[in-house]
This record gives sequence, structure tokens and C-alpha cells, in this order.
Amino acid sequence: MSALVSHRRGLWLVFFLNGAVLSSWAPRIPAVKEELALSDSALGLALWGIALGSVPTLLLTARLLRRVSARTLCRVSALVFAAGLPLIAAAENLVTLTLTLVLLGAASGMLDIAMNAAALGLERAWQVTLLPGLHGGYSLGMLCGAGMGALAAGSLSVAEHFGLVTAVLLGVLALAWSRLAMADPDTGQSTSSLDSHRRWRPSWALVAFALCALLTEGLIIDWSAVLLRQELGATATVAGLGVTIFSAAMTLSRALGNKLVTLTTPAGVARGGAAMVTVALLAGLLQPHPEVLLGALVLVGLGCGPLFPLAISTAARNTTVPLGTVTASLTAWGYLAYLGGPPLAGTVADHLGLSTALLILGGTAAATMLVVSIVGVSWTTPHTTNPPESTVPPEIPDREN
Repeated sequence: MSALVSHRRGLWLVFFLNGAVLSSWAPRIPAVKEELALSDSALGLALWGIALGSVPTLLLTARLLRRVSARTLCRVSALVFAAGLPLIAAAENLVTLTLTLVLLGAASGMLDIAMNAAALGLERAWQVTLLPGLHGGYSLGMLCGAGMGALAAGSLSVAEHFGLVTAVLLGVLALAWSRLAMADPDTGQSTSSLDSHRRWRPSWALVAFALCALLTEGLIIDWSAVLLRQELGATATVAGLGVTIFSAAMTLSRALGNKLVTLTTPAGVARGGAAMVTVALLAGLLQPHPEVLLGALVLVGLGCGPLFPLAISTAARNTTVPLGTVTASLTAWGYLAYLGGPPLAGTVADHLGLSTALLILGGTAAATMLVVSIVGVSWTTPHTTNPPESTVPPEIPDREN
């Protein structure tokens, strides 16, 4: 079991790094928006750069995983992702900001698929549940990135802040480098099998559930600071706290995700979480007080935390196709919403106001997620019991070190 522990720790650090990068950017969006004199719609256009870089890379990475190890892709994409953050501070206009976000989006997309495929491979090989806890690492990274961003907003320039974050995250990557899992779950597929896997698609209900979960998360991460600062009159530090407390709540609920599923059922966690998100989001957006919105964001984070990892695990346990294909197919849809929803909100906000735009998009997403979790998705109970040591599978050698 020591090999599994080492692999899990290495992957946890990678999930942490992934969460910390863009959450460090989110609290500084108002500062960059002000410094470059961008309108809501112009900022929305720049945010499309993340989607433009990420979504095609999600699909490309699924193909690369047939020839290149998940470990190698994790290393390369994490290095580019962390090292590229200071380029945002160097952007001089809308064009250079958008191009920088395209690069970061591409690195993010590759890292998302590679790390989730590696995690699902360990789950399948060792017959344990790991993904909610690993996504807890992602959420903790979001919490640390957002919290540092909120503190830095009042004392450090964007360039100083991002330079410090990059230095820390490169150290995290150095710790993870030799611990990343060596197993490659997608080896040994025949040509005919791969052809059938290319045609595999998750159920429409699971796609809708994942899409709405990540749309809600993306709207809050990218726009909550702007909403608190611009429309509700909060200070820069308080505005940055919106992302921080949302991330803290997600971290807590993901850390407890395995236990919640064991004590209840996957369906209970999914439906209860979706209901909490729907009620809290609507209550927070339909009133003018920043402190009430901050409280609502705590509840939204608690409800939203386990939902996307649960969707990925459900998809993986209902098929034997390569895990890169499973992850890419579901994540591509989810991240299309996660990355494309915030720019759309910026466009709508220019005409109707930001709070109305978030109410329309976020409220619709939350309600849809609740409905499909009840009547559409067939939830399965994850296997959460560790196998005896004698039955633990041996190391599966990497295709590429």
C-alpha cells in the first residue's frame, strides 16, 4: 500500500497546484480590469481565452494519453500552468491578456485530463475511492490561492503577487515530481476497441449535471469579486473573500465527500447538494447586502463541492473504456460551461446588469442540476473499501518516464 500512498500524495499536490493558479487570478480580476480599463464585455471576451485554450486541449489530451503517460503530461502542463501566471501581470491590453489566458487555458485543460485520468486509473486498479479527496486538494489550492489573492489585493501589485505564487507552486511541483503515479490504465487497447471508445459518450443527464455544476462554480469564481465590489459596494479585501470562503466551503465538503457517500448514497449527496446550491444561490443574488451574499457563497460551496467529482466517478464506474476518454468526454462538456459561462455572463451584464446576469445563468444552472439529479442520472455507489494487501495489484510500468 506504500506505493499507492506515494502516488496519491503526488497527485494530491498536482490537484492542489491546479486549483491554486486560476484562483490566484480570480481575486485580482477587478484590479486587472481597472488597470487595463476594460468594460464588462471586454473582460468577458478576455475570459473566453481560457475556454479557447482549454476545451480543444481537453480533447487532444485524451488522444495523447494513448501514447504518452499521464505522469509526463501532468509534469509538463503543471510546469507551464504555474510558470505562466505572471504573464497576466505583463499584459498591456485586451489582446495580450486574451492570448495569455489562451496559454493558461491550454495548460489547464491538459492538466485537468491528465490528473483525473491518473486518479481514476488508481481507483480502478486498487479498488479504492480517491477522487473526492484529490478534488479536495484542488479546492484547498483554490482556497489558498484565493485567500492569498484577497490579502495581496490590499498590499501587493499584481506582478508581485503572481511572482510569489509562481515561486511557491514551482516548489510544490518539485515535491510532486517523483511521486506521480507510474501506472497507465489505458494500455493494451486494440484498434477495434479504440474505435468503439471514440464513439462512447456519457449519458445526456450526466453531461447536464456536470455542465451545470461547473457553470455554477465558474460564475462564482470569476464574477463574485466583481459583483461584491462593483454592485454591492464591498471593499477590495472583502470582495476577494467571496472566492476564498466559497473555496473553503468546497474544500470542506470534498474532504468529507467519501464519508458522505458512505453514510448516505451518491444520489443523496448529489440531490442534497444541488438543492442547497439552488436555494442559497437564489437567496444570495436576490438581495443587496454583501455580508448576506458571503453567507450564501458558503452554502453554495458546501453543496457544490462533491458534485463534479461524483459525476466523473459515476461515469468511470459505468464503463470499461480508457479513462482518458471518460475524463475528456465529461470534462470537455463541463469545462465548456465553466470557462464559457463567465464570458457569457459579462456580455449579458452589459445589457441587464451583473446581478441579473448571474441570477439568470446561475439560477437556471442550479435548477437544471437539481432536476436531472432526481429524474435523469442513474447513480451508482462507489467501492470505498480498501482491498487486502495481498490483493493489491503490482506496479504497472509507464510507457514513458
